[in-house]
Amino acid sequence: MTNSIDDRVNYELVDAVARIELAHGSANSLDRRMGAALKTAAERAAQDAESGAARVVLVCAQGRMFSVGGDLAAFAASADRGAEVGATADGLHAGLTILRSLDVPVVSVLQGTAAGGGLGIGLVGDIVIAAAEAKLVMAYTASGLTPDCSLTWVLANRLTWARAMDLTLTNRVLTGAEAADWGLVSRAVPGDELPGAVEGLVSTLRHGASGAFVNSKRLLREAGDRTLVEQLDQEAATISRLIAEPEGLEGVDAFLDKRQPSYS
Repeated sequence: MTNSIDDRVNYELVDAVARIELAHGSANSLDRRMGAALKTAAERAAQDAESGAARVVLVCAQGRMFSVGGDLAAFAASADRGAEVGATADGLHAGLTILRSLDVPVVSVLQGTAAGGGLGIGLVGDIVIAAAEAKLVMAYTASGLTPDCSLTWVLANRLTWARAMDLTLTNRVLTGAEAADWGLVSRAVPGDELPGAVEGLVSTLRHGASGAFVNSKRLLREAGDRTLVEQLDQEAATISRLIAEPEGLEGVDAFLDKRQPSYS
């Protein structure tokens, strides 16, 4: 059953997939209520993941566009623009922080336009799949503003300095295909193939070894805080533990028996 959160975000849990869908008009613009709704949806996904009910979280958007970013008209109409933008950012950032902290795989899907804070939300996934013709743009400096929604962190970690600066200072528009070539998104497919590609990816993750996913994410997340020797020790300890647990036993046995593993 789909649950609408403040007419801004839809949330549903079906077949172990927690689906967070932006659903604010045709542009999915971001305002204070959208920030609060995203935070609430992320909290529900975290609860469902913690209980084991959700094995995958999908972040997507209703309509032709993913999101045009902040609702500048709403901000301009506010008696205190700074407070309004700050409250919007607080909600969005809280939601993004929760989604980035999840141990289960997070998949996000970009179609149409993803601009400003909308791009930040769209890039939250561990795996980001985009329509090849989608348009990705920072857009902030064109309005005299600076990036939010973790975009400076994402660009600094995924791109070269030159490319991060180019996107930020010139508001250059990248297609989904270009973003995949740059390493900003995981993969890009033609728009008419996007639904099928997403369905196949989510199905693969939903039926996969959740323990391996959780621990692999943790290893990658924590690698930057360890020396090589420390990371090697952690890798050895983790794989040694998992191979003796039910999923590891099933996975190895299935490989040796030349059959598909069945993970509960």
